[in-house]
Amino acid sequence: MYNEIERLISKSNKGEEESKEELIKRLQPLIISSIKRYYNKINEYDDLIQEGNLVVLQCLKDYDKNKGTYFLGYVKTMLKFTYLNKHREKICFSINQPVNNGEGELIDILESKEESPLDFLLEKENYEFLYEGLNRLTDRQREVIVYFYVERLSIGQIAEKLNITYRTVINTKTRALEKLKEYFKIEQ
Repeated sequence: MYNEIERLISKSNKGEEESKEELIKRLQPLIISSIKRYYNKINEYDDLIQEGNLVVLQCLKDYDKNKGTYFLGYVKTMLKFTYLNKHREKICFSINQPVNNGEGELIDILESKEESPLDFLLEKENYEFLYEGLNRLTDRQREVIVYFYVERLSIGQIAEKLNITYRTVINTKTRALEKLKEYFKIEQ
């Protein structure tokens, strides 16, 4: 087979179009296997095969057997990088693109990241409610809750920081949570 490929390459370089067509025809399995391995998009197969054919033709122009590589190895490498680079291609589209049968644009259905005034007021009210609950705790209970839930310290780190035992931190945290639960039940 290699001798036949070399003969087709030689004839193709002399300008015989039939030889180029025969070479592309014989390399179709290599093109298809490269597509399957490196960029397997079934809905694009026809276009990918045509790109592969163009790669083979380009390889015919660029191939230099004096560099010590085989033509098939060269083609295989070029196909690999061609299909791998397809993953890098970016697809751009406009956010002014019509959607819903032309009734609006894509930008109209994108959610805003800005907070509405109502959301702001509700969040503020929740924080005030939480602060009121925290104010009902003792200083030590408040410290433990803040260290644990806000500063994300472990029980051991809190015990070390407050210079109390591990068990005391657990008991303090438990009592603080019970107080907060009671407060939130009453206020709701």
